[in-house]
Amino acid sequence: MRILSSLGIALLMILFISCEKEPVSDELNTADASAKASVAAQKSDESIAAIVVQFASAEEDAQFTLLLAALNYAGITSLFAESDQYTVFAPTDAAFERFLGDNSLTDFTPEQVAAILSYHVTEGRRFSNSVVPKNKPRQIATLLGPSIYVNSSAGIDTNDSDMETDASILVGAGLFDIPASNGVIHVIDEVLVPEL
Repeated sequence: MRILSSLGIALLMILFISCEKEPVSDELNTADASAKASVAAQKSDESIAAIVVQFASAEEDAQFTLLLAALNYAGITSLFAESDQYTVFAPTDAAFERFLGDNSLTDFTPEQVAAILSYHVTEGRRFSNSVVPKNKPRQIATLLGPSIYVNSSAGIDTNDSDMETDASILVGAGLFDIPASNGVIHVIDEVLVPEL
């Protein structure tokens, strides 16, 4: 597996370190997300899977260790190493810890974990300008089937009838529009649970 350039690793580390130090702005507007999207709208040499591994194995402030564990447990890591294009709403380790509580991944079946993870993925390469709407919530179909709804503040709702935010894209911390060779990653602060 190719290694990200030193500059790329340094930038990714800075992004994740800043996640812990900078609060997510409640007053985010679509223009902020769109302005940063144009800079990141390039492909990386690394796949989504490789980026997740990089973040999970960072020496300082590692992120995505639980996401990587969940992908491996569900047996779907290879899906994100292939050339098909995906947009991943990637929960932080803190999000997984809140979701799991006193449970562990093995308290769920691999199929259940795969279903939850597929609810965080949509087909295609969707940067923030095609995820975060200017006005009314944007409906995004997931690989699982049910949609998620993103509002103009980058809040994500799993049920469009109330538009209460269940998670947020970490735009204020700069953790969005992370390019991969096979898609894009937006980091989110909660695990999304589909309303079936």
